[in-house]
Amino acid sequence: MNTGDLKDTLTKLFSADESQTSVLLTGAPGLGKTSIVAQAAAAARKPLVTFALPTCEAVDLRGLPTVVNGRTHWNSPMPHDGQGVILLDELSSAPPDVQVAAHHLVWAEKGSDMSLPSGWHVVMTGNRASDRTVYRAISGPLRNRLTIIGVEADISQFAVWAMGAKIRPEVIGFLRWRPELLTCKEIPADGAFPSPRSWHRASDLLSLSVSTNVERELLSGTVGEGPTSEFAAYLRTVRELPNIEAILAAPKKAEVPKSPSLLYALTTNLAQYTREYKVSAMPYVTRMPAEFSLLYIRDIRDHYEIASDKDIRTWISEHKTLFERE
Repeated sequence: MNTGDLKDTLTKLFSADESQTSVLLTGAPGLGKTSIVAQAAAAARKPLVTFALPTCEAVDLRGLPTVVNGRTHWNSPMPHDGQGVILLDELSSAPPDVQVAAHHLVWAEKGSDMSLPSGWHVVMTGNRASDRTVYRAISGPLRNRLTIIGVEADISQFAVWAMGAKIRPEVIGFLRWRPELLTCKEIPADGAFPSPRSWHRASDLLSLSVSTNVERELLSGTVGEGPTSEFAAYLRTVRELPNIEAILAAPKKAEVPKSPSLLYALTTNLAQYTREYKVSAMPYVTRMPAEFSLLYIRDIRDHYEIASDKDIRTWISEHKTLFERE
């Protein structure tokens, strides 16, 4: 399931007054599984309680035992009333006894000291055995009590999130051009590798005032040597593009690049500018290939009043078939 569908699905699950199922999200490191749970909980207006399981002991989930009337009673630290979301993060990296305690939470055995109120939703995250992380197999009985969802990165959803998170346009444009480099298909035994999380860090590094050689070393140590080789070449070209103000000063005359890589970069830059300053670039964008004009409109439509923009309305009316395919 891609990240956009996942957020919508979790939001619907969390919005229910009673939990319908406990969920396990699996996928490669750096996909944003934890942050998506937080976003969905916020969208459902539910409080979120997070346990980083690799740093926990079983007692952190189960509580300390006391003897009451000759019987052992476990003082569970879990909620005893209300509604919310409990995130048990990195289940597959947790010690066996912590996994057992997590199992008791979703087991919901009647009368158990660890039974949760029906309004609390349990979500777990974990990596896969192939991800070269600290991995401990999850027992069959626990997996059988969960709805397991495999999480996959999607460049369209990443771009939507990245623009809202102020990720550098150079990064978004590059990944739109080379979407296969958003994530690593086979995680190496050592060294850096690309993921949405590492590209976020790479974006931050572009703000540093360092030499080109130092910048490349930093990027290589963040997203890996292979992606950095392509990204560095892309940056050299993109940094020679005219600035947005120069383009908007003469939108009918400013040169329109022909290279798809540059068009992705420029479209993203223009959309970011419009989103931030509420200034339309449509007089220039209409001169770009139709697919890039459409991309620009899709990027700005939730952040700019396109209905009041005559140029955008005219372009849409002339390209209705493109919108019918969406």
